[in-house]
Amino acid sequence: MDQQEIDKIFYRDGYRMAQRYLDQELSPVQMGEAIKALYLAVDELLEAFLHRASEEGQPVSCKEGCAWCCHQEVFAITHEFLYLNDYMQKHLSEADRLAVLERAREKVKISMNLSVEEQLKIRSACPFLDSDSCMVYEARPMACRIYLSASEPSCRKEHDHPSDKRSFPGLFDFPLRAGRMMNEGFVAWLKKAGLQESELPIEQGYSSMLTLGQGMKEW
Repeated sequence: MDQQEIDKIFYRDGYRMAQRYLDQELSPVQMGEAIKALYLAVDELLEAFLHRASEEGQPVSCKEGCAWCCHQEVFAITHEFLYLNDYMQKHLSEADRLAVLERAREKVKISMNLSVEEQLKIRSACPFLDSDSCMVYEARPMACRIYLSASEPSCRKEHDHPSDKRSFPGLFDFPLRAGRMMNEGFVAWLKKAGLQESELPIEQGYSSMLTLGQGMKEW
């Protein structure tokens, strides 16, 4: 089976997951359940993949406390921002939420007027990062879940030299493709249902959503 066919399979999986959870009831509760199920499916797929990679002598280098990738620009989509906010309302204190929002707004000042190419060269901590630990790990966007490296030194080098076009982190390709295609399929169904989806840097999407007072219900 060629790569194109594999991509289509994961795309259909994402599309059907949204359809299964939301076709009969497009409510905030069901939306939360659908996104949770999407993330769980991806996490289980990646767990199996990484187990196999480890058995084949290429274990993942990612571990708690390693945060090189948490200083680069991360892009997320509307439903992911809403899920993040819902998670924070339930699990973080008001003081922590305000601190995250303040950090997000400060980073917006850096990224707002830059091109995508320039944004990708930014090296500034994610607003959800605290002492090299993700405050919203269970609710992190797809881009974070599928960014898995076999080489911590390559990630450090890419962090230290973002403009060096010869420097690439040693990422596993399968997680990137599978997760991306599942997310695209999920988004395709949401758009078909009439929902607006936008992709933005995480600090821009999160801060603007709170500024506008947008939640699952308003969406």
